[in-house]
Amino acid sequence: MDDSFQPDALLNAASSSGEAAEEIGNEEEDEELITPAEVLLKMKRAWQNEAAAPCILPHQYEILEILVDQIDGMDENLARVKDKTQLKVSIHRAELQRINYLTSDYMRIRLKKIEGNVRRIMTQHNERLRQGKPPLLSEQELRFAEKYAKAEAQLLGKSVLGFLPTPVQKIPHPEEDADLSSVYLQVLEDNVENVPLPDYTDPTAEVNHFRISFVIFNLLLNH
Repeated sequence: MDDSFQPDALLNAASSSGEAAEEIGNEEEDEELITPAEVLLKMKRAWQNEAAAPCILPHQYEILEILVDQIDGMDENLARVKDKTQLKVSIHRAELQRINYLTSDYMRIRLKKIEGNVRRIMTQHNERLRQGKPPLLSEQELRFAEKYAKAEAQLLGKSVLGFLPTPVQKIPHPEEDADLSSVYLQVLEDNVENVPLPDYTDPTAEVNHFRISFVIFNLLLNH
C-alpha cells in the first residue's frame, strides 16, 4: 500500500465518520486533529511495527477505531452510488478491501501473540499500568486474555496437571528472550527521544533521519 494514497472516497467520507478531522489521545491533552490520509498512514505503520516486533507492542486501537469509522463512511458513500459499474467504484471497493485486510491482520497478529504467551503478556500489561505507562492491551484484548488464560488452565488441569504430583501442578510461563532478536529501524520523525545504539567502530554513533539500521530489539523496548 502506497503511503501517499489518498482515496477520494476516504477523503470525502461522511461527517459521521470524521469528515473534517478526528481527535486522538487523552482528553486532558490538547486536541490533535488528523486527516483520514494520516489515519491510514498511522495505522499502516502500527501494523508494520506489530508484524515485525518479536513481542506485543502497546495497542493502537484509538487509531484503528477512527479508521473503522472511515471505512463505514466509505461503505455508505459507495452504497449511494447509482451506477455500480463505474471504474472508480471498483477501484474504491478494491482499496476498501485492502484497508479491511490491514485492520483485520493487525488484530489477528496481536491475538496470536497473546495466545502464544498469555500470562507473561498479562503480567507485562499490569506492570506498565503500575508504572504509569500506556497500556499494552486494549480493554477487549484484556478480556480475551483473561478468558483464554482461564480456559487454558482448565484444559491443562483436566488433561495433564491433575495427574501429576501436587508440587509440579503448575502452568509453565515461557520466557520470551527478545534480547537476541534484531529488527530493522528507521527514524521517520524529528521529535523522538535519543536511542543509544551500540556501534563497535564508533561508540558515539547516532541514527540519522530516515537512515535504516539493523539493531537489537531489546534496545527499543523502553522507547
